[in-house]
Amino acid sequence: MQASTRALLRRGGAACAAAAVFMAGTFAAGAANAAPQPEPPAAPTMSAGSATAGATPPGTASAPATAPAASGTELPGGLAEALKRDLGMTVEEFKAQGELAAKAADVQAEVSTVDPAAVVSVSGGGITVQTTATDVARQAAGATKVTVKATPSALGPAKVDAASVDALFNDYVKTFGARNLLSVAQNISGDFVIRTGDLKSPATPTASPRAFARAMPSVTEFAAKYGNVVVVDATGPGTAHYAVGDPFDMVNGEGYYTSDDSNGHGGLCSIGWNGFNMAGAPAVISAGHCTSDGATTVAALTNPANENVTTNSFNTASLLTPLGRVGFSQFGGPNNSFTTSDLLGNPASNIGTDVSVINEIAGNLTQLPAVAKWTGAKSWVPTAPQQISADTVHVTGVGDAVLGAKICKSGRTTGWTCGTVDEKGAYVIQGINAPSPVNPGGNPNDLRAVRGFASIGNLRSDHGDSGGPVIAGTTAVGITSAGGTMDDGTTVAITADIRPALAATNGYTVKIFLGTPAVTTKGTVYREATISGAVADAPAGTLVDVTIDGVKSAPAPTVAANGTWSVKAPNKFGTFAITAQARNGYSTSATATASIQVIKATLAAPAFTAPALNGSATVPVSAITGTGKAGATVTLSGDVTGTAVVAANGTWSVAVAPALEIGSYTVTAQQTLADWNDSPAATSKFTVVPAAPAVTSPSQGQQFPYDQGPVTVSGTNTPGATVKVTINGQQYDATVDGSTWSITFSQKFASGNYSLSAVQTLNGQSSPAGKADFVVLAKPTPPATQKPAPTTPGATTPASPAAPGAAGGVDPSNNGGLANTGASSALLPLGAAGSLLVLGGAAFLLFRRRKSAH
Repeated sequence: MQASTRALLRRGGAACAAAAVFMAGTFAAGAANAAPQPEPPAAPTMSAGSATAGATPPGTASAPATAPAASGTELPGGLAEALKRDLGMTVEEFKAQGELAAKAADVQAEVSTVDPAAVVSVSGGGITVQTTATDVARQAAGATKVTVKATPSALGPAKVDAASVDALFNDYVKTFGARNLLSVAQNISGDFVIRTGDLKSPATPTASPRAFARAMPSVTEFAAKYGNVVVVDATGPGTAHYAVGDPFDMVNGEGYYTSDDSNGHGGLCSIGWNGFNMAGAPAVISAGHCTSDGATTVAALTNPANENVTTNSFNTASLLTPLGRVGFSQFGGPNNSFTTSDLLGNPASNIGTDVSVINEIAGNLTQLPAVAKWTGAKSWVPTAPQQISADTVHVTGVGDAVLGAKICKSGRTTGWTCGTVDEKGAYVIQGINAPSPVNPGGNPNDLRAVRGFASIGNLRSDHGDSGGPVIAGTTAVGITSAGGTMDDGTTVAITADIRPALAATNGYTVKIFLGTPAVTTKGTVYREATISGAVADAPAGTLVDVTIDGVKSAPAPTVAANGTWSVKAPNKFGTFAITAQARNGYSTSATATASIQVIKATLAAPAFTAPALNGSATVPVSAITGTGKAGATVTLSGDVTGTAVVAANGTWSVAVAPALEIGSYTVTAQQTLADWNDSPAATSKFTVVPAAPAVTSPSQGQQFPYDQGPVTVSGTNTPGATVKVTINGQQYDATVDGSTWSITFSQKFASGNYSLSAVQTLNGQSSPAGKADFVVLAKPTPPATQKPAPTTPGATTPASPAAPGAAGGVDPSNNGGLANTGASSALLPLGAAGSLLVLGGAAFLLFRRRKSAH
């Protein structure tokens, strides 16, 4: 809220509510010019929330608007106490819930791409999704516990439902205007809730002189056309919370005072988020209404020792040190525009945000990515400037609020208070120049719409808490904006969503905490070996700036999903200093230091390729070959000596002259290279053996006709060698005659397939086998003989055609016309007997026929 130094001195704490612009529903926002104040004194006392002279006092905030009495009960200090008091949770449970809420926000973002009306909330340690895209919801949740409820459109036809906060907000404002509207939001059950004073005070048409001619529906009738809309009676718009020296650590939630350059008028608010402008310069992000629509231009940090949370005295505050200059601000739509209504039916969409920035941060201030817990505030000496950076909660990321999530806020007036995200939607807040008790002639149309979320009845805030941080676990989700009161007195605390607020600033970002990188590689490494490290809980996109021996790694390594990173060691020897700093956007971690020693690596032993290690090769061997490290020199010793430089492809070769003959050999190889330790030696014991004898007969694959298989097999050999031949597994000693060998068998090879191999042995060394496979074909199958056609008794068989060159008729030389079979006359009696057999058969047949006739 805004409050002037002079006015604060003149007025009591009860007037502080007048300086706050509450951002939940339509809240009476008193903007205001504070009483003039020249250069701030070193530690002036000022009422923490008094209204500025001539300012419109705002309505109540998310906590009661009246100031606590000087003798009132103290608020317990510290986050742990606030969580226990407000939510019955421990700090660990709150952080775990924040992680669940962050996962739910990711689910909301993914499901909304398919079903923009999806409602995601958290409760009972899990995520609940109401959507038509049920499969997408389950997939997005992954391993996280999720309950998916199909919306009516997924289950079948249903009555008309409100589609979104924006659509319902526009419809309502177009119909009734926004003067009595507190909020349009969606709750954890998926219903849309309209909080308005129009139930008792019907809207008055203002958009057109002829508007009276239109029949105005009641709010109840308006809501009845929707199947998922609830109307709740509220008091109306909310009111906003306003409330160069020694070095100080500045944290989120700390108090500050804004004023204009000319007369010092201004008010008190709380720092929302330490951050950066689009160029990376330090900046503070807070609420837009804290600038009175840009009227305040300078800001000063207030003394934590004299804040309300410390003293429980609402009407005291003192300046501590200059903070910076107020820059961009937006309260409501762009350029601080009102939310409009047009009763003639024109669109009424102008839902904005509540955000401001402070630039040119004083050089003596160190901004920390942390939220003040206000622990121990009650024990501070109220007259001494104090810092509240000793006990804080790190801010590790920026995300969206999720329905049902547990949230906590920090501020200079009420410290830590916690609650639940009960609704998300659009909230109408009385603007800087809206009518108020001190400004009865204000503009009744000065109503601002802010996109955000509400905590009903549990999270508390008051004048001066405006602009402060709201977190879920360790995630930044909002800026304390405003508050309102239900008709039954229940408070509504409103928070502006952080993402739309940042988007309006065109590039400002929140400073987040990054863990200090660890260098996990210790001791010694080889040149260009991998140096590894880790960053705990690093958000996606985190880089690590690593400098070794004064040279920064380029590009900077990215922290992997498992939190690790790596770079290469220098390509030189020595002990080198290492520094490592994590970076995400403009946020950076503390710098880690380490050292590493780069030592010589030992070359691996060279390898033998020919002759193979402990293998054999056929005579003659004219070179020893192998592989090694490119550029190294390989030296051979033993039965072969010589050197070779390993080629770029990793191979080497040492010529042997004269070539190695048949026998056994031992050769040792070692490689050396500058800036490397010499390799160990590699030794190969190999043999040089005779070449395989040749098989000349039969030749490979030769085929022999049936009954024409070979009797002899033969080939060539090295003179002086013995030759053994194996045929189909049976071994034979060959006869060697100089350079030839042979084996003669007593009979020809029968039909079949044969595999022949021959091995020669000389000087105790046996050669590889010479081989030949051959085939002896099987006996041909004779062609089938055609049977003579049956003849009819008494019929005459026609004569065969004459052989080429013979006269017609019977050839007397052809045995009475019978074909010459080449058979001897000895076969004739067999032929006669055959005739008799045939005749006998015929007689037998006749006999049988006659017998049958009887």
